[in-house]
Amino acid sequence: MSGTRRRPAGRITAALLAVWLAFVAAGTAAAFPDIAGDPNEERILKLKEEGILKGDAQGRFRPGDKLTYAEGITMIVTGLGLDRKSLALVKEPKASDFYDFVPEGRWYTDAFLTAGFHLDLPRSVKPDLSMTRERFAHHLYRGLVSKAGFALPAPTPAMEDLDAVAPEFRGSVQSLIYAGIAETDASGRFEPKRAVTRGEAAGMLYEAIRFLRRLEAADKPVQAADPSPLANLRLESEPLTGEVNAVTVRATVPHAGYGIRVKSVVFDEDKAFIHVEPVRPDPDRVHLPVLTEVSATVYIGSAYTPVLALPK
Repeated sequence: MSGTRRRPAGRITAALLAVWLAFVAAGTAAAFPDIAGDPNEERILKLKEEGILKGDAQGRFRPGDKLTYAEGITMIVTGLGLDRKSLALVKEPKASDFYDFVPEGRWYTDAFLTAGFHLDLPRSVKPDLSMTRERFAHHLYRGLVSKAGFALPAPTPAMEDLDAVAPEFRGSVQSLIYAGIAETDASGRFEPKRAVTRGEAAGMLYEAIRFLRRLEAADKPVQAADPSPLANLRLESEPLTGEVNAVTVRATVPHAGYGIRVKSVVFDEDKAFIHVEPVRPDPDRVHLPVLTEVSATVYIGSAYTPVLALPK
């Protein structure tokens, strides 16, 4: 049409640029308002951009607050992309199948159900309690192993307070430090017993995700390993004689074809670390996928405190 005016291309570009700049400014304004200056500021922001982290009702992240189990487990399950799809269950499990203090229908319940098959959480876990640095590192490591499908090496890194790490968490902490996922402070201390902050946890999670992506970029595809069939692992100890206790390890498995056995017992000072492994079902038999409890018993001197060493 002869009466139609065409805008110069330069004006259109300028207009689009203005819209784009406004969009960027809006995105920046939407960032957490309380993370400026935090050592993990950039990591937190990147995780937020990917939809892994969310703020509270006021839009804050509160990086200096103690991390609760509800927050930490949800963070690990979401960030690492863990799921229950590989388990052929007739019905979805309930929280009461695995935990004593995890209620149904909460914002974190589904994450705990998934974690039960990947992170080896104890039945007694309480969602509102804070997590220590060693416990968060351990659960993050277990999720990383489940996602990557192999265990990381656990050399002895330079760590001034290694003896302060609980023996059952020591390998996990060492592996994360070795891989650059966790780090010590300027004096070489990890401070395992201190409550982990939300900012510190986000930093470790970000590095764990980067680690998985580096594996993919190196043509080593990361495939989710089958989660351990042994869920809800727990110990029961009863005196057999004055010097010997009967220690029973119980677990929940996907169906009656699975079993459990004690692989080894490692004695370290006054503790006895019990290593268990699953007994795989007969591939020629068909089992109805119904959650089943299995157990194995070992006899240990009463002078030792039994400790469950989680399966690899």
